[in-house]
Amino acid sequence: MIEPLAAVPHHLYIHVPFCLSKCGYCAFYSVANRDDGALDRYVDALIVEAGQCADGDGWKTIYLGGGTPSILGPDRVGQILSAVGAPSLNAEVTLEINPETVAAADFDALAAAGVNRVSIGVQSFSNEALAFLGRAHDFARAADAVAAALDSGLRVSIDLIYGLAGQSADRWRRELDRVPALGVEHLSAYELTWEPNTPLGRQHGGGRDDRSELFFATHEHLASLGFQGYEVSSFAGSPDARSRHNLATWSHRPYLGLGPGAHSLLGAGRAAQRRWNEPDLAGWLQALERGAPPPRETESLTPQQRLLERVMLGLRTTDGIDVAGCVAELGLDLQRMAGEHAERLAAQGLLTITPGRWQPSLRGMALADRLALQLVEGVSP
Repeated sequence: MIEPLAAVPHHLYIHVPFCLSKCGYCAFYSVANRDDGALDRYVDALIVEAGQCADGDGWKTIYLGGGTPSILGPDRVGQILSAVGAPSLNAEVTLEINPETVAAADFDALAAAGVNRVSIGVQSFSNEALAFLGRAHDFARAADAVAAALDSGLRVSIDLIYGLAGQSADRWRRELDRVPALGVEHLSAYELTWEPNTPLGRQHGGGRDDRSELFFATHEHLASLGFQGYEVSSFAGSPDARSRHNLATWSHRPYLGLGPGAHSLLGAGRAAQRRWNEPDLAGWLQALERGAPPPRETESLTPQQRLLERVMLGLRTTDGIDVAGCVAELGLDLQRMAGEHAERLAAQGLLTITPGRWQPSLRGMALADRLALQLVEGVSP
């Protein structure tokens, strides 16, 4: 169920930019540093930034991403959650975890600190693949982390990566067959991409093969195992297991981002703004330690820009595009503007049209970005 739109964000993202080392495929802002002094400075500055922001209130979801948020340890995570009021809320509180940064006992401590959901970067069932990806753990370590998190009563999601060189659809299906034994309720399966300005991207020149077969194999095989895909890369064992934080982001609910490199979507309708902190840990720390706001930029979004974002995000999910909401929130009649084109896509089996909503088929989700551009290309209010 998509929540009603509110101008004040009820969703909080906290970017933790520290890692043990940079993975060769990662394009997110992070630095390789686990020095206790640096981590303590980060937490102190983050608490200052949270105090400066009057943008949000009554958090429904809090998501600590990175980087490697689990590198902070339970005590620092607890300090952050206390500062943003998490203990007094009935919020979904998610922490991303790399298996090599936690001990079994940490999960009980994280639960006591206010975390109730973890996303564990398993990435692969193959130790050879993990070594290629530059991961510091093996699969046994990842499986132990999953078991310890479940024993602590936490909700558990895992991340997997597919599309490595030589990985056939049959081999990938055999790997996915191991998911149910882990006992998790949610997983994210991402296609490996050669992002520019990453070691793997530079090594492979940004090229990629057509891996659409693996995309369809992922969705179809996980469905046979009881995990329904509800977004291009996200799968849940039940509707209740879906990530509430990610659902809010995909449905274009306002959210606040804290930390270096974090993005925010603030306001609603014609007053919407996108704001982002500069991806510069040193500059972020220096500003906040003298009590100033961190270096950031802001962009006011036109209704047309928001429409394109809503269409792109909607086509990545089984919930699809809230056509009626575009009128109510943006003042743009998408049905009038692009209804004929939507009918053509529906005739091709790429969309299902119901009153007030356009939902993609699996083939449509695979072509989400292309379809979004086609739907909004050349339209005018």
